[in-house]
Amino acid sequence: MKDIYELLNDIDIDETEFKEIEVSELEKAKVKRTLKKSISKKKKMKRWQKNVLAASIIFGLSTATIGLSFTASAKSIPLIGDIFSYFSNENSGLSDDIKNNGKGLYSDYKAYSNEIGLTEESNGLTFTINDAIYDGKTVTITYTIESEEDLGDGSFFIPSPNIKEMKAQGGSDGISKVADKKYVGLLTVSNLEDLKVDKVNIDWDINSISITDTDKEIKGNWDFAFSLKATESNEKVINKSVNQHGVKVSVEKLSISPMSFVVDYHQEVSDSVKNKWDEAYVELSIRDDLGNVYAGQGNGGSGIDSYNLNFSKTFQKIDPNATKLIATPHVTLRNFTSENHGEATITEDGEEKVSSFPTKPSSAPKELVLDDIVIDLKK
Repeated sequence: MKDIYELLNDIDIDETEFKEIEVSELEKAKVKRTLKKSISKKKKMKRWQKNVLAASIIFGLSTATIGLSFTASAKSIPLIGDIFSYFSNENSGLSDDIKNNGKGLYSDYKAYSNEIGLTEESNGLTFTINDAIYDGKTVTITYTIESEEDLGDGSFFIPSPNIKEMKAQGGSDGISKVADKKYVGLLTVSNLEDLKVDKVNIDWDINSISITDTDKEIKGNWDFAFSLKATESNEKVINKSVNQHGVKVSVEKLSISPMSFVVDYHQEVSDSVKNKWDEAYVELSIRDDLGNVYAGQGNGGSGIDSYNLNFSKTFQKIDPNATKLIATPHVTLRNFTSENHGEATITEDGEEKVSSFPTKPSSAPKELVLDDIVIDLKK
């Protein structure tokens, strides 16, 4: 989500060329911003691409015991009653896919979420965790930031939480300024492993918050620890696939919870496609037999290379009268260029180096739409 290394996966480099040095969170944020600017010269990176790059992140997690930490009181009054719904209907840094005619992905989350109400105040900044929910795949957290000074439009870098039960994580985040010196955020952390645990322990230790637009860093201590039990969900094995244009897409599993559903799917690419393109990516759109189109958010994925990947995507609550879901695979094939693929390093002198590694002749991405995969909800 907010780690520069999310942008640097799938890159083959000679590690002996570089000497590792310690860098601050502010320096990481600075490199991230520089790289983003470089990428956006030609085309802004799509959300799914960020998710792909997040796929291979493996966090080293502490094995220390995590206890509940409710000693801090929830002094802060939420600025918005339902932050979930706010992020469903506002363009606030998250993918536009989460919106859907005024009722988006998170519209039903508040009713099933846990009110956390943990507040920490440090160095003139009050950080409150408002709500959280775990659907067995993804932890979703809403939070509020109130500052004594104006922090701009909400371009923040905030370190990620640790969830020891998730050894490989993907996710997304969005922050929005809602009033003078007041901000709300929504964060997701998904387990990239196909392993469901009934309870997760979240340890979110924030030592600094960086304002990426101004390179300003606010140091402090905003430490939170809490646990979440998974919501009830009904899992259905699907195992249906479509194979066209050298790309095979398989919908493997459907997990239905009271507020959403998660689709696990897999992509495979033929050698003929590999020989022409550096990368293939499959995005799913879903509608039902009643005509409802479902808003969704990718959870990231993992795989052995940039062609063969396992993904999951969370969609809004299923219409109870629907009997079928129709999944449509959208395939994007692209070649790496200096604008969309590269590496950033910081030398001992603090110099930022951004290098690119194009491997095939530059060409415009190719978009394909494969045949529908129909899922019978009554079976």
